[in-house]
Amino acid sequence: MRLNKRKIIDRLMLGIISALAIASAIPIFAIAVNVYSEGARYISLNFLIDLPPPPVGGGGGGIGPALVGTLVLVALALAIGGSIGFFTGLYLSEFSHTRLAQYTQMFLQVMVEFPTIIVGLFAYMILVAPLKRFNALAGAIALSIVIIPYIALNVREAYKSIPYTLKEAAFSLGVSAPIAYLRILLSAARRGVLTALLIGLAKAAGETAPLLLTILGTTFTYFGGLDQPINAIPLLIYNFALSPYEKWHQVAWGAAAVLLTIILAIFIVSRLIVKEVKV
Repeated sequence: MRLNKRKIIDRLMLGIISALAIASAIPIFAIAVNVYSEGARYISLNFLIDLPPPPVGGGGGGIGPALVGTLVLVALALAIGGSIGFFTGLYLSEFSHTRLAQYTQMFLQVMVEFPTIIVGLFAYMILVAPLKRFNALAGAIALSIVIIPYIALNVREAYKSIPYTLKEAAFSLGVSAPIAYLRILLSAARRGVLTALLIGLAKAAGETAPLLLTILGTTFTYFGGLDQPINAIPLLIYNFALSPYEKWHQVAWGAAAVLLTIILAIFIVSRLIVKEVKV
């Protein structure tokens, strides 16, 4: 009797947990279905390369400047934030016993939950206000600050997952520490490091708040230099979705579908990489 009662409780709890797991996934699928149902029909090659349409009249238009701007900003942010995040994560993994590493890790964990609009305000104060213009470099710096903690903490876990015996073998070769960490041990942690960079890439591609105060958003012109304003897909979606023009609403839906596709592609690649990791 007691055994049957335990089985009933076990199955009941398993059913509740499964139902909650399904319920938590429903909003994600609903958002994806809604975005693709509204925006997928607008996506074409011309949509990806054309200038946005005028609010009234004109052709279908596209998101060319915003797409180019996103690629530029993400590349710069990954180059800056990826480098800093990688070496920070390496330091946290190999020197975790030091007080500096402990405080750094705590600071990075706080930064993960830090409001990104404040990061944008910081970039505005140091790069936009002195230059007296919105510019691409300010946006890239803001995004790099946002992605540093994500990359650093994941790189830390990637290096910590390397067996201690493998680390001993690397240093027994008599090579210097930089060569051991950046060549020998990096080959063992490369999938984890690549996953960290992809997570940072996805985070940078989808951020909007820091860009509101840094790049302005040049709707009808392509990238003209790091010291010039630039547009990005998240910012275009924000501006066009708030406009009163139906044609811009359509562009916003199409841009949202493009951005969601980029994010999902990065997520799928990162999951495939993690799946191949062998302990």
